[in-house]
Amino acid sequence: MKTVFTIALTMLMLAFSGLVHAVKIYECEDEAGNRSFDSNCPPGSTIVGEKKFNLVKEPEASPISATMYLVPNCGACDQVREFFMLRKIALTEKNVDNNVELQKELTEKAGELKVPTVVINDTVISGYDRVKMISTLEAAGYSDTVPAPPLSTPAETTSQPDTVAEQPVE
Repeated sequence: MKTVFTIALTMLMLAFSGLVHAVKIYECEDEAGNRSFDSNCPPGSTIVGEKKFNLVKEPEASPISATMYLVPNCGACDQVREFFMLRKIALTEKNVDNNVELQKELTEKAGELKVPTVVINDTVISGYDRVKMISTLEAAGYSDTVPAPPLSTPAETTSQPDTVAEQPVE
């Protein structure tokens, strides 16, 4: 039992250290036929099997991509960028500031000149509308594994809303 506890504790420590991504555990058998599992077999025992455990699984990049129309120094644009970055979804950024061609492109796609505007497949989303971005991504086959921010209680006023107002482009 002590060995199992030691192995579990070792694996937890390695998982949180961030230095090791996998560990080998050996199945050992002593002369009396008793078997144990450890990172090294005790003296007088032989290895009868081994197993490699991945402790840290890197999330895979999503095949879904999106395009965001933005301007510099736009807080809502930064929130959209972070939203996609956390989900490892490719985000093409198009800066419409001082670019007449991109402004025309944005107006044709969205019907207005507001940033941030995100295009996922054929769906156009103006502003930081987290709920709509998630539902659009799910409709495109994406499974959201990023935890939602905690819900605030009525006494808390520091949480950010899921929707941030758009900024008109001047």
